[in-house]
Amino acid sequence: MADGGFLSKNELKYKEFERGFLQKKYLEYLRQAKTEKQMQLFFETNPIVLPGLYARHNGPLGNVVISKLKLANEYETDFAFISKDSATVQITLIEIESPTLKVFRDSDDQFTSTFNKAVQQIRDWTTWFVSNPTYAKDLFREIYFRSVFSHQHVTTKVILIAGRREQIEKTSKREKRWAGLNASIGQNEVITYDHLAHGMIIDIDTLRKLICRDRRYIANELRRHYQ
Repeated sequence: MADGGFLSKNELKYKEFERGFLQKKYLEYLRQAKTEKQMQLFFETNPIVLPGLYARHNGPLGNVVISKLKLANEYETDFAFISKDSATVQITLIEIESPTLKVFRDSDDQFTSTFNKAVQQIRDWTTWFVSNPTYAKDLFREIYFRSVFSHQHVTTKVILIAGRREQIEKTSKREKRWAGLNASIGQNEVITYDHLAHGMIIDIDTLRKLICRDRRYIANELRRHYQ
């Protein structure tokens, strides 16, 4: 749960310190990063920076994020986690691209073919979950626990992180196309790397406990926790 209303003054001060520190570290790293692999390493080491952690207000279930989760033999997500409340269980999948990925063509401000391919991938993941609901639930039951999906409604959200804000803000045509894209993909979301820095949320309890590892490691950790 977002903890701003339940912290002492000292804890709030520390929370703001951590947020400022992480913002600075993230932006300095982002200035130097050129590849998707470099950003994958940063997020695996600093999963608190990932988007969508507090979608259901309670933070990621078990304080875990799964790195490089395969969806059968068809797709591989960069990051995945579950968040839930009394009414809904949300499966969040994150795909990252290079921070230097070119989002728009210079000639006509249309999306590049590389960016369109990344957007198609998040649509494909959504279709896969709709087409394979039992397999998808069983996949996460094996990682978490058998009763992870009980009476709640199950939803899936895919977040794509690609490019930099300066590319979108270059012309009004690009800004409109970017907004139109997000309006066309339902509850899924496409964001830039800059968005993470300016929208960073830090929950102290999550900061202390959150881990990001591969499927096998996470499954073993959760078994120890819930047994």
